[in-house]
Amino acid sequence: MMTSRRRFLGSAAALAAAAPLSCGSPGGRPAPQDAPGPRPWINHDLHTHTVHSDGAHSIALHVFEARAFELEAIAITDHYTPGSRIAASEEDFNRYLDEIERERSAQNDLIVLKGAEAAALDTAGRITLDERHAAKLEWVLCDLSGGSEGIFRNTPRDKARYAENVVRAYLALCDVPYLNGIAHPFNTGNTNPPALPEDYPPALLRELAAKMAARGKVFDVMNDTIYWFQKSGISPRALTAQYVELVKVFAAAGVLFQVSSDDHRTGLGNTRWSQLVLSRAGVPPRQIVDPSSIKRHPGR
Repeated sequence: MMTSRRRFLGSAAALAAAAPLSCGSPGGRPAPQDAPGPRPWINHDLHTHTVHSDGAHSIALHVFEARAFELEAIAITDHYTPGSRIAASEEDFNRYLDEIERERSAQNDLIVLKGAEAAALDTAGRITLDERHAAKLEWVLCDLSGGSEGIFRNTPRDKARYAENVVRAYLALCDVPYLNGIAHPFNTGNTNPPALPEDYPPALLRELAAKMAARGKVFDVMNDTIYWFQKSGISPRALTAQYVELVKVFAAAGVLFQVSSDDHRTGLGNTRWSQLVLSRAGVPPRQIVDPSSIKRHPGR
């Protein structure tokens, strides 16, 4: 997203009453067994931004704050899109990687992943990040954005066709081998017409869920999802209820999930809503990404 956003107030730690979840395996392998007793909150934030795209903080401050918040892991996923800083030149991209490596090597209490957020160009699976650059990264997300043809660009007036285009785009993204996850899926509430979670046909959702599970694509439950629905007229609690039902479909298919703040300003580590949704949807710990299992590359 190339825009600033309002932050949610409150702390991720305040979710204790919502019985959130612990971490599982990113490879789809079940954990040996779910731990008995109360579940700790998911202590990662795998979709964040810095000054290398449209975030407020340097990588150094980003990492420092994540350590202060005692997060287990973060992924720095600045935008790799036309006009963005890390896509401007090879030197800018390498500088980004070098800064992440320098900051994560200087401490041992936080997993820091080198990532990027690409954007879908159309419904056919073309994205803004190529395989050569993705090979230098450890966590690659892709979203729908203003340049996504047939979705946010030239949005169909017919809502059924619009919903079908969105799902077709996600199905195509599942075929991108170097893509790890879909960023804030179904962020389609600010368009004209809006597409709410309940507007997506269950059969299409089940088809997508099955393919995401088969291809190991992660579903990003982003804390500020309401940002993408502020123009839709839906109330925040109604969105939450609809999104929970959406997540249930993907959980039933065995899809893996991550939580994120999509931090641009001051929301790093705030994943209260994300975890509330996963808890209400009954997502088991074994279907939550385990950041410690994600392979990291020394240097660039």
